[in-house]
Amino acid sequence: MSYSKERQEIVMYGRLLYDRGYLAGKDGNLSIKLSDGTILITPSGVAKGFLDEVDMAVVDADGKQISSNRKASSESLMHLYVYKMRPEINACCHAHPPYSTAFSIVGKSLPSNILPEVVLTVGEVPITEYASPGTDEVPRSLDKYISDHSAFILRNHGVLTIGRTAEEAYHRMETVEHYAKIIYIAENMGEMKCLDPDQIGRLLRNSQKSGKD
Repeated sequence: MSYSKERQEIVMYGRLLYDRGYLAGKDGNLSIKLSDGTILITPSGVAKGFLDEVDMAVVDADGKQISSNRKASSESLMHLYVYKMRPEINACCHAHPPYSTAFSIVGKSLPSNILPEVVLTVGEVPITEYASPGTDEVPRSLDKYISDHSAFILRNHGVLTIGRTAEEAYHRMETVEHYAKIIYIAENMGEMKCLDPDQIGRLLRNSQKSGKD
């Protein structure tokens, strides 16, 4: 199977990441888990804003490259780890959006009790310990967070978001960056007003009742 739809999705979201300034040069990587269990992933050394469908690499669950003339992303280990630990996840998005990456550099976590939309669509966004990109340190840095979170600020590196679909993973990246920008502005304007535990509990209960996730 050619998986043309999935290839088109990666091309589209790579372009969106580039257009929104979440990537520069050859930064970032995206992947989709295919129906046969293999992983479609962006190639190493290619600008994600200018991908072609034929550029994508396919690797198996162990990282062995199955197809493509281009080498799979150097961050393949991170993607494979996510799919191994979270079977329900089918897409990963890694980028370097400026505001949330700035939070990663100063080692400051985003608060988890400010905006209802973030509580419902992303939840808490932990910041990991620093890990050398492209090594097995990156999966290890995610280990204590992977089971309960869908977005991660990678210390001195960038952001990883995951989802049941490529669309969900991408939208979570947008949400994290937009939220980081709002928090940065709010902190420079004055004291932030947080949602209290009762407000958050009511928000989550109402969401469950309405069938949202």
